[in-house]
Amino acid sequence: MEDMKELEALFASLAEAPVCDLQVPGFIDRDGAYPCFLPMANTLYFVREIDSVRIEVIDYDDQLTIRLVAAPEAPKALEGEDEEFAMSSYGELFLGDEYRLFRITKIRYALSGRSDPSEGKVRCVEFEFENSRRLFLDPMYFFGIRLQGAGAYDSWLEFSRSDEGAMGPIRDFVWSP
Repeated sequence: MEDMKELEALFASLAEAPVCDLQVPGFIDRDGAYPCFLPMANTLYFVREIDSVRIEVIDYDDQLTIRLVAAPEAPKALEGEDEEFAMSSYGELFLGDEYRLFRITKIRYALSGRSDPSEGKVRCVEFEFENSRRLFLDPMYFFGIRLQGAGAYDSWLEFSRSDEGAMGPIRDFVWSP
């Protein structure tokens, strides 16, 4: 079995500081009649007062990589391009606006044969916040990371267990502070 200590330590650090916002990087397209934000949805940031949590799909993989970073960064795909880097807030869409800060109270996640918990790589993950809001992240979406609310993890788990041949056996876990 994979060494889960690194992943559990990462999750513990995520629960130490509340999330202020959820942000997706992208760029401003100014070629049309009006400027338009175009998300690069293979990356999501949990912005916190002290740092950020970067969750990304690398090279359209079927795994999410979770890691702490100092601050959101421009996607590598924009290096050397003329597009203007920008971030878009998704916080109110998924967290509501009752609070200004949102503590993570539980994390449910799944591992498949390609997951590597020691590297922060999981098949998918659901974060539960103190206001009972849930955010499910699935990397197997054509446009990047699929973001969904309550019930999505359970639906995904049921479907994935019925089709384990493609991804190998799915094992699900629950972490709480």
